[in-house]
Amino acid sequence: LAAAGPNQLSIATFNVENFFDNRDPHPSDPPRPTKAEYALKLNKLAEAIVALGAPDIVGMQEVENIEVLEALVVQEQLAAYNYVPYLIEGPDGRGIDVAYIVRGDRADVERVEAFPAPDGLTSRPPLLVQVAAHLESGDQTIYVLNNHFSSLASGEAATEPRRTAQAAWNTTVMEQIQADDPEAQFVVMGDLNSFWHTRPLDTLEAAGLHHVYDWFGGGPVPYTYIFQGKTQTLDHILVSEGLFDRLETVQALHIDADYPLPTPDDATARRVSDHDPLLAVFTFE
Repeated sequence: LAAAGPNQLSIATFNVENFFDNRDPHPSDPPRPTKAEYALKLNKLAEAIVALGAPDIVGMQEVENIEVLEALVVQEQLAAYNYVPYLIEGPDGRGIDVAYIVRGDRADVERVEAFPAPDGLTSRPPLLVQVAAHLESGDQTIYVLNNHFSSLASGEAATEPRRTAQAAWNTTVMEQIQADDPEAQFVVMGDLNSFWHTRPLDTLEAAGLHHVYDWFGGGPVPYTYIFQGKTQTLDHILVSEGLFDRLETVQALHIDADYPLPTPDDATARRVSDHDPLLAVFTFE
C-alpha cells in the first residue's frame, strides 16, 4: 500500500497472532518457537509493515512483551522509520498484550497509559497513546485506544455482553480524557472480536465515533478474517467525527486470511498471522 504523504496520517490495526519470542516463560499453547522460527516471524512482520506503507501508528494485538517489539523495529526493513515500541504488561493468562509501534521520524508519543476496567472486565486493558503527528500543515494530536476484546470461542451470543461492556469501558475512558481536553480527537481500534453492526460496535458509535467502513457509503467493505470459508471483519477502526471528515482511504492488506500456512522457508509477509491488517489514512490540508 502507498505510504502516507506529508499532510497525511496513517493508522493500522494488526493482530499479529502469537508474537512470542523463543525464551521462557512461554505458555503451553502455541509451542515455543525455535530461534529460526522466531527470526522468521520478525522478518515476516517487518515485510508486512513495509507492505502496509510503513504506517505512522501500528496498533498490534497478541504481543508477548516489549522485547519482541524492540527486536522487530531494528529489523533491516524497518530501521529507517525509527519506529518506537510501546507496551504495558497486562494480566492475560496467555501472556498476550496490546501494543504499538509509532514512527519516530513522523510523530512523538506524549502519553502512554493502560486503563484496566473494573471487576476484571478485560485481561487486556485498552492501551492509550497520545500522539503528536508532525505534518507539513502543522502538528495534530490524536488519542488512540488499542483493544483486544474477549474471544468468540464460547459463541457469539454468550460472549457478546462482555464485549459490549468492554466497548462501554472505552467510552468511559474517552469521557475522562475529554474532561481535560474537550477537543480531543479519538481513534478506537483493534481486534474487537465482533462483527460490524453488532452491539459492541454500536456502543462505540453511540458515543459519537464513526466506523471507517462508513466511508464506503454502503458499498462492499474489506474483510480481515476468513472462518469456515466466510469472509468476516473482526478488526476495526472507529474515529471521531473530525477525523472521519478527513478520511482519505481505508484498505485491508490481504496477506494472511486468503492464504494457507506458509512453508518453513517463506520469508515474505504472506501468512504471518491469521488476520489481515486494516489501514486508514487521513489528510490534513
